[in-house]
Amino acid sequence: MSVYTVITRSQLEQFLTYYSVGQLIDFEGIPEGVENTNYRVLTTDGLFVLTLFETLDADVLAHVLQLLVYLGAHSLQCSHPISDDFANRSSNFGAKQAALFKWISGDIVLEPTFEHCYQIGLQLGKLHIFTENYHFPVVSRYDLAACKAKFNGIKGQLSSIDKLLIQDELIFQESHSLVDLPVGVIHGDLFRDNVLFIDNEVSALLDFYSASSGFLLLDIAITVNDWCVNKHGVLDGIKAEALLSAYQTVRALSQIELRYLPIMLRAAALRFWLSRLELQHFQHPGVMTQTKDPLVFRQLLDNYRSFSLGF
Repeated sequence: MSVYTVITRSQLEQFLTYYSVGQLIDFEGIPEGVENTNYRVLTTDGLFVLTLFETLDADVLAHVLQLLVYLGAHSLQCSHPISDDFANRSSNFGAKQAALFKWISGDIVLEPTFEHCYQIGLQLGKLHIFTENYHFPVVSRYDLAACKAKFNGIKGQLSSIDKLLIQDELIFQESHSLVDLPVGVIHGDLFRDNVLFIDNEVSALLDFYSASSGFLLLDIAITVNDWCVNKHGVLDGIKAEALLSAYQTVRALSQIELRYLPIMLRAAALRFWLSRLELQHFQHPGVMTQTKDPLVFRQLLDNYRSFSLGF
């Protein structure tokens, strides 16, 4: 969540006339996050979050909002859009699409414990099980082709050492076929700042805007690489075991998934190293934004390439 688009009180009041959420009292920008503009909105009916979508395709947005409605109906803890008085889940806010969500209480956990990792494993397993028969027509943006495209777009900005490392990892990933891995709906970005907790219990999974149909194992690897890794890019095996064991109480990993997990952990580290490098070199200007450090994923990838992983 960030603030790239500045809005006025009169603009927001006009937008809210199409929603049955009471009268506007106050609003403020939310600085956390990367891709969209977000505001905390207080009305006479309570607290809400207004999200303005800076780059997300309108068709993809429609599918994501429908997914959130579906997940809410299946009791997964997540935010879901409030429909306006014409039953629209998103509306125009100036030249951009916007959606309104009920504010969900909870806190982001920056230093997760064994228990936090266990709870995240449970929630990720539930997401994958609840959607196993759900058709989600959004193509994955996390495959090898996407990594190559990102690398080609930024390699002119990189050191020769980093370029060689990325090229070598791309060759490694290309040499491993992943066609037999189970596919389904993936969150794609289940980082610590996209989950809220109350007393060690998950109150909400947030930010499904990177969701797609893809390898379920990739979603697991992305999650492990944030929740179970320290600030120096070192995997905490105990936390990883907690997350994976909790996940498997809901959905058992296949033998091929267990075999490919170390490879997918490397693929996920490469993917987010490239994404953060891209943001670092081509940051979209905004009023309140944050840029995440790419180095942790470089270090993580280096560690994965240097040591044999066992789970």
